[in-house]
Amino acid sequence: MATSADTFERKEKKYLITAAQCAAIKEGLSARMQLDAYGATRIDSLYFDTPDRSLICRSLEKPLYKEKLRIRSYGAFSEADTVFVEIKKKFKGIVYKRRVRMSKQAMDAYTRDGMSYEDAMRRFPIAPDKMDEDLAAGKVQIARELDAFFRRYGNLKPSMVISCLREAWAPIDPADEDCVDRVTFDEDISYVDLFEDASVARRPVTGPDQVVMEIKCAGGYPTWLSQLLSSVGAYPRSFSKYGNAYKRVLAARGDVEVLQSESGKVSITNIPRPNQRRAASGDVLIAPSAGYEI
Repeated sequence: MATSADTFERKEKKYLITAAQCAAIKEGLSARMQLDAYGATRIDSLYFDTPDRSLICRSLEKPLYKEKLRIRSYGAFSEADTVFVEIKKKFKGIVYKRRVRMSKQAMDAYTRDGMSYEDAMRRFPIAPDKMDEDLAAGKVQIARELDAFFRRYGNLKPSMVISCLREAWAPIDPADEDCVDRVTFDEDISYVDLFEDASVARRPVTGPDQVVMEIKCAGGYPTWLSQLLSSVGAYPRSFSKYGNAYKRVLAARGDVEVLQSESGKVSITNIPRPNQRRAASGDVLIAPSAGYEI
């Protein structure tokens, strides 16, 4: 159900908006953009991390460069036949994504059992007549980058599953140069903490009236889009689904406090200072700050 592109390089700006703002923005977009052919799609993303979750801890410190490794399915992960194994990197505001598509059996053999990408794809191909395409030099190169990621961080484990319901909007006219590549709207965002043995319950990441909008483009915004966003009071802000799910985990175990307003916006306060950054369990906590809004 997803685009077949294996590599991406673009700017991605996120906005945390209300349902009313979302409706107004969609109405404004409709003159130039439309819902893509897939409609509303469930997306499940399985994030890998170290046992002390050092990857997401570093990401929340907002470094100049950061990277994540995840497995993404378009549709419920439990029902998917194929998935994308991908590295997402961000450097100086530019997002770089490198990914390979694999059958779920091949993904298990590669990420869990240590089988090489090539052997996993040969044994569990997406389709036998597509094997040459799946083993093309470009895809093998991406697999080598995935291999290097696993070596670099050592004992990576499945950390969380983040789910959302996504609508993706694309230009009505693909040749429209006065437009952006895509605008996505994510609702019903939830997480399952795979480090918690007692439960696999889905828990909310955002408030009840919150939508995460993301604008993806190669350059700047067209004037009409900037005016639309300004008219509804939508302004860019940093937002990580995995990061905010991790903050919820910290709050649930009492390491930080969560404050929720009537509008549905949630803030975290009492972020531990440097000398308090390790919880009793040994997990590394997030960087000191005056507070984080979720």
